[in-house]
Amino acid sequence: MNRLELDKASILAVIVSLLADELKSLRHLSSHQVGSERWDASTLVGEMPATAAPDQDPVAIGADSLELLSLATCVATFFNIYDSGLEDYLLRFKTLGEWADLVATARQRGSENITFATSGSTGAPKQCLQQWDALVAEAVFFAEYFVRGSDQPLQRIIALSPCHHIYGFIFSILLPTALQLPVIRGLKALAMIPQRKLQSGDLMIGFPFIWRQLSRQGASFPAGAIGITSTGPCDPAIIRDLQRQGLARMVEVYGSSETAGIGVRSNPEQPFKLLPRWERGAQDNSLTECKTGAAYELNDQLRWLDTAHFCPEGRRDEAVQVGGVNVFPALVAERLQRLPELAAVAVRLMSAHEGERLKAFIVPAEGCGDQASIEALLHAWCMRHLTAAERPKVFTFGLALPQNAMGKQSDWAISGGAPESSLPMENSASI
Repeated sequence: MNRLELDKASILAVIVSLLADELKSLRHLSSHQVGSERWDASTLVGEMPATAAPDQDPVAIGADSLELLSLATCVATFFNIYDSGLEDYLLRFKTLGEWADLVATARQRGSENITFATSGSTGAPKQCLQQWDALVAEAVFFAEYFVRGSDQPLQRIIALSPCHHIYGFIFSILLPTALQLPVIRGLKALAMIPQRKLQSGDLMIGFPFIWRQLSRQGASFPAGAIGITSTGPCDPAIIRDLQRQGLARMVEVYGSSETAGIGVRSNPEQPFKLLPRWERGAQDNSLTECKTGAAYELNDQLRWLDTAHFCPEGRRDEAVQVGGVNVFPALVAERLQRLPELAAVAVRLMSAHEGERLKAFIVPAEGCGDQASIEALLHAWCMRHLTAAERPKVFTFGLALPQNAMGKQSDWAISGGAPESSLPMENSASI
């Protein structure tokens, strides 16, 4: 196996992605408000010195003492700097470049493994430690997979997914290192598509939400361009639309933050094939790691065709995917239910023709104001307390929650459908 290592540019890209995501949460900002596209090695993590001129470079993130501690913890945890004993130095260094240098030094002193956080709305994200050699083995496998399966040489990686989640890390950090290809990231990468700047041999790293947007926009792709999708099911109709728009093929990768990649396929009508790391487990929803014999229980139910091929049959934990993020509608409803203005709440994923966000059915408490004032309160509360993926985009009001003939809670229609609001592209989640 080739021995891959992270260079400073890759480390810096991960740190920028990681801190931007954390800052969004700490400050309740949208992606464009964070301004991370301006960050580079000279960017100050803390506040700009009082003596600096208003137009003086470098840019400053402006983290206060509490934010600084949170940001340093994110970086130390992700790169396992604790294994080298150098974590305290993060608070002594001032720029993102110095943080990247420290990570590189820590990796030389034993901090090799990477810890990814799961997405979702179940409280604190779960920390998933991945062994460096396992991540490298997967990147090398896919490097060989794409070289073998491409009619022409690959030229560039176009990264439409953030690189601090496991999917983005493997495919936009490790894979280009294995293939020795340049990477274009973030808003610059996204802008290349409408500007028709894609080239034959581009390998685009996306996720279902972004692929749906490109399908609806009628984006055109040059001959030989390949897409990769993960984080959740991608509608086969969307894949066929993209192929009619010129995409050579779409490779689907199935996996999670806990396991990394599990299976791959290049045809949505075919089952996934297990990656070399895995074999079928004792239960339909379990896997065994070939090298260690460790067993992993999955959140999805799998239907096996044989010992190497399977089809995911849906979540076992009632999570739904919104913009690549695992969201639990029942937990969102539970939080809304605590508001004194509401008597009852139901939250569901929109139907396919309505959109790809959550919707909520609201039964107001008696004497708590008119519908318009309650809806305004709900939008304001959701903006303050829920992540972008968790926020219901349409509220329907009624005297009782909808039920079917059997008395069980049922779905409801949104009058006229709902516009599909954009999610930040950073919302990609587990692999």
